Amino acid sequence: MNSFSRGSWKNRQRGASTLFIVVVMVFVLMLLGVTAAVLSNTQFKLAGNLQFENVAFNLAEGALAPAEQWLSSGTNGKDDKFTTYVSGSYLYPIDYLATTDLLTMTWTDSNSVAVAGNDSQRYLIEKYGADNQPLGTGLDSGGRPLTGCQKVDVFRISARGTSVKGTTKFAQTVYSVPSC
Repeated sequence: MNSFSRGSWKNRQRGASTLFIVVVMVFVLMLLGVTAAVLSNTQFKLAGNLQFENVAFNLAEGALAPAEQWLSSGTNGKDDKFTTYVSGSYLYPIDYLATTDLLTMTWTDSNSVAVAGNDSQRYLIEKYGADNQPLGTGLDSGGRPLTGCQKVDVFRISARGTSVKGTTKFAQTVYSVPSC
C-alpha cells in the first residue's frame, strides 16, 4: 500500500469520529431547545390561567356592589321579602341556605340574580340574623352616646364570577343596613 491510501483511511476514521461528536452535540442542542419551548409554553399557560382567575374574582367582587346598593336603597321592601323563600327568588330567610353548598350548586335565574343580565356575575342574599340587631354598646370611640338609629339588619351576600374560559371564583360579604 502506498502512503496516500493509508493516510486516506486514517483521515476517514477521524472524519467519522468528528461526525459522531457533531451529531451528539446537535442532539443535545435539540433537546435543550425542545425543553426550553415546553417550559416557555407551560409558563405562558400558567400566566393565562392566573389572568382568568383574576377576571373571575373581579367579576365576583363586582357582583357584590349591586346587591349592597339594593339593600341600602330603602325603597325595595326588603323586610317583607326575607320571611320565607319564594320559588324563583334570590332572597333567602335566616339559615335557609345552611344545607346548600354555594360552591357546587347551579346558579340560575331561579336562585340568584344576574347582574345587568350578565350570567358571568351572579349574587344571592341571605338574611343573616334576627331583625333589629343592636349596635354594640351604643357609644362612639370617645364614650359619648351615639345618636340616630342604633339597630341594623344583617345580610350575607354571596357572589359568583365566571371568566370566559369557565374559571369560577366566589366572594361573600356581610352587609348591614339601619333598620329604623
